[in-house]
Amino acid sequence: MKKVAGVSLIFVLLAVVESLAQTPSRALYQLRTKESGVTERRFRKILGDNYDGQDQNRRDYDDDRKKRRRKQAVGTTEETGPDYARPIHLIEMGIRFAPSLNLNTASGTGSYAGFRDNGAGVRMSIGPTLDYYFFKDRYAFGTGLWYTIKRSGFQMPGSFGESRFTPGASYKESIYNLQYLQLPATVKMFANDIAPGVRIYVQTGGLLSLKLAEKPLEQERNALYLAESGGTRRQYSFGDIELLLGTGVQYKVNRNNAFNLGVSYQRGLLNIARGSQLVSKSRIVALDIGFQF
Repeated sequence: MKKVAGVSLIFVLLAVVESLAQTPSRALYQLRTKESGVTERRFRKILGDNYDGQDQNRRDYDDDRKKRRRKQAVGTTEETGPDYARPIHLIEMGIRFAPSLNLNTASGTGSYAGFRDNGAGVRMSIGPTLDYYFFKDRYAFGTGLWYTIKRSGFQMPGSFGESRFTPGASYKESIYNLQYLQLPATVKMFANDIAPGVRIYVQTGGLLSLKLAEKPLEQERNALYLAESGGTRRQYSFGDIELLLGTGVQYKVNRNNAFNLGVSYQRGLLNIARGSQLVSKSRIVALDIGFQF
């Protein structure tokens, strides 16, 4: 009986020892399981249910497809997007020099009957310009302040200014230089580059011209000057309003400077002759040469 009890006690002791030996491993396993469960929930909350890579192939395929789409979008933008050097400044200043071909119309009644135009002449215009870009870097409000000399000429019957009519008298002539200060109010529209740094522009709008002076040429033969009390009274009005239409090419020298080369047409709307019986309107075709900075 004592022997059986001793054997039983030995088995109990062995069981206790084995249990004590296994307790740290179980505790560690349970701790690790608890930590892994918390970590897994955090990953699922941040990265989603498929964080563990089971759908990695699908995600890789989606990533490759997104990359291809981005490359295609970039390629499309390069082909169809703006193809010009954007202006560095919202406002660009410049200088304009414009030799021009001047003409004028002529139509008279009463004592001015028989008046007609006297051909064309070359004059010039010079002054500062200002472009303010207001939409998509390709639409600009263009203005400035130009000093412009215009030519106005007439041919008239030989009896003009005479106290009596002389049949068969040869035609007389009159030529004036008119000095104006012009204030343009226009819109410039720029196209894409037609070559590296080169693009076309179109300009349209109006001009307000204020006369500074009038000067008769060849006074001893200027019939209009001699007929009107020796030139003591002015022959032309104080100003004009004109339509402006132009086009040209802009060449970018660098990021800040550019050359402009174009042509423009100015059409006067008002009668510039002072006499009520004489109607004359100006017409100008100009070669516009400019430098922007």
